[in-house]
Amino acid sequence: MESPKHSLDIALHEIQNCDPSVEQLGSPSTSGSSNWRRTFPTEDSDVPITAVALPPVDSGFHAYAYLASAFTFELLVWSLPFSYGVFLNYYTTVLFKHGDSQLHLLPLVGTLSSGIIYIASLLVLPLVLRYPAHKRNVSIVGLLVCMVGLVGAGFATRPIHLVLTQGIIYSIGATLLFFPILTCLPEWFSVKRGLANGILFSGTGLGGVIVPFLVEDLLNRHGHRKAFIIIACMFAGLACPSFLFAKPRLPPTQARASNDLDLSFMKNQAFWLFIIANIIQAFANFLPGIYLPSFANDLKLSTTSGTLALSLMNAFSVPGLILIGGMSDRFDLRLSIFMSTIGSALAILVVWGFATRLAPLLVFACLYGFFSGGFSVLWPKFIGVISKDDPHLYSTLMSLFISSRGLGNVLSGPLSTALLEHSPMYDVAKFGYGLKGYGPLILFSGCGMLFSTIAATYPYFAHKTIEINITFGTTTRETVE
Repeated sequence: MESPKHSLDIALHEIQNCDPSVEQLGSPSTSGSSNWRRTFPTEDSDVPITAVALPPVDSGFHAYAYLASAFTFELLVWSLPFSYGVFLNYYTTVLFKHGDSQLHLLPLVGTLSSGIIYIASLLVLPLVLRYPAHKRNVSIVGLLVCMVGLVGAGFATRPIHLVLTQGIIYSIGATLLFFPILTCLPEWFSVKRGLANGILFSGTGLGGVIVPFLVEDLLNRHGHRKAFIIIACMFAGLACPSFLFAKPRLPPTQARASNDLDLSFMKNQAFWLFIIANIIQAFANFLPGIYLPSFANDLKLSTTSGTLALSLMNAFSVPGLILIGGMSDRFDLRLSIFMSTIGSALAILVVWGFATRLAPLLVFACLYGFFSGGFSVLWPKFIGVISKDDPHLYSTLMSLFISSRGLGNVLSGPLSTALLEHSPMYDVAKFGYGLKGYGPLILFSGCGMLFSTIAATYPYFAHKTIEINITFGTTTRETVE
């Protein structure tokens, strides 16, 4: 399963690299402080304005304090959505153990809590880049909204209350909190930006390993109301001090983009192929992580067994990202596509589908986490097929890949509920396929991964176009104080 925000991290890292409004002067890796020049267009000529005595780039207390703060926000924002399998198991076995007419809404909570963050990136990211002076204010508002969502979830008495609080309100707040802080990274790191991104993104892996056990312990010890209040307090307790250093390095400016946007990429058949493959993969990708703890519980394994499986899935996604991404740089892109999609499909259909004990379930968690996490790391390669070297188009396409992934994520929730409730394989098939209706869910996830291999047919479509009536423009950019 995709580790918290791995796809977003990769996407935002690429988008950040495309900001042409800042030019660095000198060598940031050797000088004690770096000079920066921002160019502001006038009627006659560009007038360079140089800001001096700024904190150093790539080194120094302020740069690494920012990195530590961003790491903390990364961990906070994404760990809870990707630990939802633990929440779901608690809701179905404890909180609503006597049944509820709205039980079918519970899987939707998990897909909304991460899916809205993906989808909302299409709106929030351009806004914070356009009005950078308001980044901190937006993040503070986001933190407050997160607190409302978490505390509100503690007082939920029906599944619909969890959909509104933990699913929608929390994810809106997380979006506002997360993106403004992440967009500051390229100001603090230049030569060491790759290392900085790696350190920042590892917050997801650490959170995905630790937070499921923390959530399980709090729910079992204190019940969901006190657990959510404690989680909200811990969230705020870590976030508030981090705001002290999660700030831009450069004086704020306001960038204004024209309303004209080059949409000619929509005529490229390869664009639609990649988008469709991305949505299909997203439909299948999130389901194992949501249901793995519940599946372990239905096997009569301990609650900790399901939590351990979820943690291993998150942990193994990190080396999968590194290996599959590295392969895409060195070998044919189709090899990486096949490795991610077919490897994930085999893990689901062959290992998960036949799992009846803890050992094969843990093997599945490791294999699936490793292979499935690598698909979104291929987005830059997909975009390279479509847009080549246009940085403005690159940013637009990356936002579309992020949001389309969120669409598949959100819709997979109600679909998975329908698959479980109307299973023709209940008590008919053997092994995991016949366990309480999980058979159709396992088949859907595995087949979805297989179908997403259509992305590997891109060479056939890369130079073909379709006729779409679109008014095309050119993207321009100006920067004003």
